[in-house]
Order: sequence, then C-alpha cells, then structure tokens
Amino acid sequence: MRRLLFVLLGACLAALQGSTLQQLSLDDMIQKSTSIVRGKAHLTSSSFRGPVIYMHYQVQVSEVYKGLPISQWDVAVLGGLSNGVRQSFAGAPTLTEGQDYVLFLWTSKTGLTQVIGLSQGLFSVTPDAAGQLMVVRAASTEQMLNAQGQPVTDSNIQLRLSDLRSRIQMSLAAGVNPGVNP
Repeated sequence: MRRLLFVLLGACLAALQGSTLQQLSLDDMIQKSTSIVRGKAHLTSSSFRGPVIYMHYQVQVSEVYKGLPISQWDVAVLGGLSNGVRQSFAGAPTLTEGQDYVLFLWTSKTGLTQVIGLSQGLFSVTPDAAGQLMVVRAASTEQMLNAQGQPVTDSNIQLRLSDLRSRIQMSLAAGVNPGVNP
C-alpha cells in the first residue's frame, strides 16, 4: 500500500513538472476571451479549489477592450501558497503587484476567471524609449503545440498598445479568427 502511495504521488508530481500548451495566436485569444482588459493587479488571497491552489488577484480595470464594462476583476492564477502548501504549474502566468497589464480573460461556467492560455494571455504594458506605450509578452518556454498537434516554438510579442487596440477592434468587428500572429 505504501508503495502504491509513492507511485501515485510521483505520478502527480511528474504531471506538475511540465505543461503542454496549445499555441494561441493573438486573434485566437481575442475571439476566445470572454473579456480583454487593461489594469493593475493586486494580490488579494489564495485558496484551494478542490486539490488545486489558486492565487487571486484583484485587477483594477483602466480600459475594457472586450466584455462587460466592469471596474475590477477577480482573476485566479494556478499555483501559489495556501495553508502552508505550495503548488506550482508550468506555464502559469506570474503577476507582479501594481504592474500595468493587458489581460485576455476567460470566465468558466462556474464563475472562475483566468488568463486565457496560461501565460499566453498576459501582456505587460511599458513605455518604450520614446515614451510610446508597448504591450510585451515573452515567449513561453513550455512545450507548445499548434492546432494540428505539431510541436511549435513560441515567440516574443511586442507591439504598440494603440496597435493592439486596433487589432482587437478589427478582429471583433470581423467576427472571424484568421489565426495570424503579430
């Protein structure tokens, strides 16, 4: 019995060590998100939801690009520390207190709102050398597959915030998902 417990524990830990993500283009995220907002994140709590720990952030919304005009969102991120137990999940986004972000959010039927595509849907907003606001997302280091199930390599995304706004408006107006990366 003890051996079976160690085998099960080992299998669970192995599953947590790595993730395989489906690559989402910017247009995929625009179409599949229930909301797209710009705002600053503030850590509020951690909780267990079944056997999974979530860190909860209150995002103070400064702009809404898609979805309901809500002034704040409770966003749940996989992993964290709760009741002395720590969990981590490869590919989970990392939010920094007070950082300005554009978040592509997805809300489940149970009401849990998360960043879509794990770290793929989280963009930092930072000024460039000329003071122009940019949205930036580093390439994911996790294994990634395209829609056909073939391995692909993710790439960094960096574009002007104004261009992202236009891209969201065009994609939503078209109502189609051309699947084009920036």
